[in-house]
Amino acid sequence: MVPGEQHHHLRNDRDIERIARLLIGRSIGLVLSGGGARGFAHIGVVRALREAGMLIDYVGGTSIGAIIGAGVAADWSDEEMFDNYRRSFVIGRPLKDYTFPFVSLVTGRQVAHLLRAEFGPRDITDLALPYFCVTANLTAGRAEVHRSGPLWFWLRASCAIPGVLPPVFHRRQVYVDGAVINNLPVDVMRAQGVGEVVAVDIGADDILHADVEEYALPPFWRLAWQRLFQRQRRPGILSILLRSGMVNAEAASLERHALTSLLLTPPLSDIELLEWHAYERAIEAGYRHAQQVLGRANAPRELP
Repeated sequence: MVPGEQHHHLRNDRDIERIARLLIGRSIGLVLSGGGARGFAHIGVVRALREAGMLIDYVGGTSIGAIIGAGVAADWSDEEMFDNYRRSFVIGRPLKDYTFPFVSLVTGRQVAHLLRAEFGPRDITDLALPYFCVTANLTAGRAEVHRSGPLWFWLRASCAIPGVLPPVFHRRQVYVDGAVINNLPVDVMRAQGVGEVVAVDIGADDILHADVEEYALPPFWRLAWQRLFQRQRRPGILSILLRSGMVNAEAASLERHALTSLLLTPPLSDIELLEWHAYERAIEAGYRHAQQVLGRANAPRELP
């Protein structure tokens, strides 16, 4: 009822301690970047952070990072996160509803259905932890931060990969994947007044490769033959569109690295952007990387 004011859920002593950390500037904010199927590594990172005793007080993210971050903010256990996201993104096949590509390659109905099924009708402000997600407002030409409103709706907007998923049209505005403008919203988290920022950046410069030398595609029959029998590596349209939507934000993400207290960059170059079935492999990579970094840091409890 008070626009612009933060509010907090009080359920137990842990929540009181969290608010105390926020008040004295010793809280920890977690920021998760976008990056397609590589984003499953966030699940492994969160597990490692929890095992190390790191208490997460604020969560924010973009695209797949916003979706995984919503599970953290909802206070899902490690088991719930593993099962819920596997059900939605591996078994649920979110990009299976292809359509005539007048606006996008898929209708977006399946993604919306899966997000509604997992998060229900709750508002962003209903999450146990303070949370935000980022979208790109193409009408205004800027990134927008969402701290209230239907959770599934703004998650759907935050992951609307241009050309792959249709934009979200709302009040005459056009919203797409937040990674187009801000793929690692560390600056947004810093503006919340948290004490320390832990960021997980799964973006990379080596995502797309090609094993062919060509300036035009071969005839359809030859293209099909090469795809089936010669296994020549040529990025598909989904991967090209997803990478195109992220590439402009890469330089800005590198600049935002300097705003972090702890930066995690799991090695994920062997996982394609839309390789949903690499789910467990990505989680394991994130978990092992976080364990190594936290081991070198020696004392995650001392981060604040």
